[in-house]
Order: sequence, then C-alpha cells, then structure tokens
Amino acid sequence: MLFNLLKGFVGKNSFMWLGPRPRVNIMDPELVKEVLSNHFHYKKPQTNPLAMLLASGLLNLEGEQWAKRRKIINPAFHMEKLKDMLPAFDLSCSEMISKLVKMVSAEGSREVDVWPYLQTLTSDAISRTAFGSNYEEGRRIFQLQREQMEHTIKAVTSVYIPGWR
Repeated sequence: MLFNLLKGFVGKNSFMWLGPRPRVNIMDPELVKEVLSNHFHYKKPQTNPLAMLLASGLLNLEGEQWAKRRKIINPAFHMEKLKDMLPAFDLSCSEMISKLVKMVSAEGSREVDVWPYLQTLTSDAISRTAFGSNYEEGRRIFQLQREQMEHTIKAVTSVYIPGWR
C-alpha cells in the first residue's frame, strides 16, 4: 500500500524525513538490486539497542558479520532446495484454501479475516519443510514463539535507554 501511495505521489524514487532521520525510498528494481548486491556500501537504519540484544539475527547485522551469517544460511535457499519444497508448500496452501472454501460455502459470501490463516499457513509450510511434520504437531512451539515475540516487541517499545534517541 505504501509503495503504491509513494509511487503515485512522488514517483519511483523519493526522499523524506522521519523525524530527525532521513529516508530514501527506492522503487526502481534496478536500484534495489544495486543496493542489495552492494550491501557493504549501504548502511541499515539504526535500531533500538535493546532489540539488538534480544534479536541479533541477519536483519540486524552489518558488514563481515552479515556476510558470514548470509553465507551459512545461503545453501538453504538454493533453487534446487526450494524446488524440492514446492510439494510441501502446495499441500499447505491446498489445506488452507479448502478450509476457507468450506467456511464460505457453508455461509455463502462473507468477510474473512485472513491474517490467522496466513500465520497458520506460514507455520505449516515451515514445519513441513524444516521438520517434516505439519503445524498441528508443533502448534505449542509456534505459540511459545509468538508469545516470545510479543514480549520482545513490548520490551523494545517500552524501555527507554538514555542516549539512544
């Protein structure tokens, strides 16, 4: 939605301020490719220091640390491995679609909040491809992860660290 709004309002590329921080919006696919392929030349926005302590994953890393982690996970996303995952993705999608079709056909046309279904679909696809089981078998683990994420977000947004702003 933001993409369409910015594209229609200011064109493919734009510059704006978010409080005291500048932001460059790049919509041109070639420029996006340039930024993503030359990650050493472009810095990520500064994040909350508490977030860095709680979640130091690939999204938060820079430079050599990012390159090292990216190199470790890269084989998991090789095209041949992704092709092997397609049957599991197809099964997860088919199950979700059949649930939605049953719900709508029983009541006729209706409004549906798809967010919970998309969360379950994502969890199911991860479960099938990474662990060889479906979401229902690992439901408790995903519930605990969701709770952990909610607590982390609450902590990051409610704690003030002097000097961070």
